[in-house]
Amino acid sequence: MELVNKTSTALAITDELTTLLDWTNIEQVSGFTIIVENAGGGTGSNITDVQIDTSNDGGINESLDAFSSLYAAAIASGASKKEGFTSSAKFVRVRAICSTGDTTASCWLLADSTLGRICTLADIKDRLGISTTEDDTLISRIITGLESLFNNHTNRKLLLNAADETFNTAGNGPRIILPRYPIVSITSIKEAIDYDFANADALTANEDYRLIADKGTLYRLSHQYWPAAEDSIEIKYRGGYVSAGQTPATGETAMPADLREAAIEQASFIYKRRNDIGITSNSSMGSSITTFSAMDLLPMVKEILKPYNRLIL
Repeated sequence: MELVNKTSTALAITDELTTLLDWTNIEQVSGFTIIVENAGGGTGSNITDVQIDTSNDGGINESLDAFSSLYAAAIASGASKKEGFTSSAKFVRVRAICSTGDTTASCWLLADSTLGRICTLADIKDRLGISTTEDDTLISRIITGLESLFNNHTNRKLLLNAADETFNTAGNGPRIILPRYPIVSITSIKEAIDYDFANADALTANEDYRLIADKGTLYRLSHQYWPAAEDSIEIKYRGGYVSAGQTPATGETAMPADLREAAIEQASFIYKRRNDIGITSNSSMGSSITTFSAMDLLPMVKEILKPYNRLIL
């Protein structure tokens, strides 16, 4: 299992819902385990309910107690309870309550290490021959940072988004290449020079445009060009490769083996050079983002990435 987030210290729990883990980004990793420990203190009361809330926008819109069947039994002082769940949401929050009295609690959010992003934690540990968990968090952050590095190098977003993404752009001829592909689905495409997309009619597939899903390309039909006004085209869609370790659903595409291998090689190199390269981490929305200073991609990795580069029109 891979540690995603945890409480830094045991938190006071009362008869009002208390946040143990605030909104944490879980996008692209679907299998989780949450451990809640009643650490005692105060009156040492039972934790009577643990609620797992989900959101796709960091809590602006939220689904409260999304897994209400979990943690049905009270957690006594000194005891802990572990529950597993899967979610396609982008963010998760964990809260707890005592029906009476108070106590303290700790919480750990773990992800299935067989699931990942552009490669998995297990991929890197197997390649490096690491059997301990001491550096799991560091390696996981390297993988997350590497995804951004690959995205920037290829000028696209390689991983499949969990929910529709809204992409606004301008036309430059009859062709648009979307940032995420292969395309899984298109919910709507609208054109609005006045930017009133709410009242604009959606274009019709194979009448107004043609989709080349594996290339992420949209062709405007009937000898028309896409409008050139900035952000006058609104496209709601899903696209990209399924995270390493996950089984693609109908219409989805697995992470290519060569792309995954490139990620394993580069991440392993970064880990071995971690004291020389300079790794910095910044926390945002409960998740850590890792960047690498003064580092270039390995020559072999660059060669593998060449066919994945997105053309800018």
